[in-house]
Amino acid sequence: MRAAIFTQIGRPLSIEEVKKPEVKGKEVLLKVLATGLCHGDLHIIFGEWKDDIPVNPPRILGHEIVGEITEDTEHFKKGDKVLVYNAFGCGTCKYCKRGYPQFCEKVKILGVQEDGGFAEYVKVPSEDNLIKIDNNENPIKVAPLADAGVTAYNSVKGIEEDSNVALIGTGAVSLIALQILKSRGIKVTVVGRNPIKLNKALELGADRIIQVKQSYSEDFSARIGREKFDYIVDYIGSDETLRDIVWALDRMGELRIVGEFGGRMEIWEQLLVLRGLRIRGILYGSKEDMINVVKLYKEGKIKTLAVPYKLEEINQAIDDLMSGRIIGRAVIIP
Repeated sequence: MRAAIFTQIGRPLSIEEVKKPEVKGKEVLLKVLATGLCHGDLHIIFGEWKDDIPVNPPRILGHEIVGEITEDTEHFKKGDKVLVYNAFGCGTCKYCKRGYPQFCEKVKILGVQEDGGFAEYVKVPSEDNLIKIDNNENPIKVAPLADAGVTAYNSVKGIEEDSNVALIGTGAVSLIALQILKSRGIKVTVVGRNPIKLNKALELGADRIIQVKQSYSEDFSARIGREKFDYIVDYIGSDETLRDIVWALDRMGELRIVGEFGGRMEIWEQLLVLRGLRIRGILYGSKEDMINVVKLYKEGKIKTLAVPYKLEEINQAIDDLMSGRIIGRAVIIP
């Protein structure tokens, strides 16, 4: 089968012919229909996570997968289209039992610890992590739900309808989260650098956009004045976005950090205590979150903004993502 192989940090992916995966026991072989290109893939390719999430090349990346069942299983028939919930935990620890396998110490992710979806076929450890989608659904449009959609849903889960919310960043996760919030009638400000992506946020219902031209901290503060937010969701997570951001939170406000650009925060203890602030990290989401975001998609409440690329064009997709030319999610089609 053809696959895009991560061979070395900092080098383009290599399109190669490799052996088709063999399955045994509870494993399931999927014919890959589409796989989203996540910024996490770029972090791996350029070695930005090498000290935290080691990936041993050669490896087939790609963790945002829609596939087709190749043989009948206990719960699926050959030809069924499925979305992969891509956090395979031990199943017995407290995190797995609570429905959060992404926090399991033994978690395995396709496209990270195991070969993923930038290929014609992928081996899935268990059918328990598969969610059936309608066979008439376009897999290119559905693929981003497997990660961007799940993460977006989790990042805004529980936000009250009378809240004032700021979203930092204009990537695929943020734009999906914006649509989820607006489907609930929540007031949303979107903050970012890319004017084209900010205009897309307006099209998707943002109440206000703030374009950053210098630094996030200074431009954001200057534009909002004395306004405060009940929730700020940071989809970048850099030193620049996190600096001073808690000062824009209202009393009992909450900062949710989703992006993983290695930022650090310095917070005055009294600010946290006197305002009753909360800070949360958001990593992926639960299988229930995936089911719920698929439901929103089927109801027409969100668009995934998928931008298709052929497998042979994956390095161009990576370059386009790095350069900010993709509005939404690049999706690789084998």
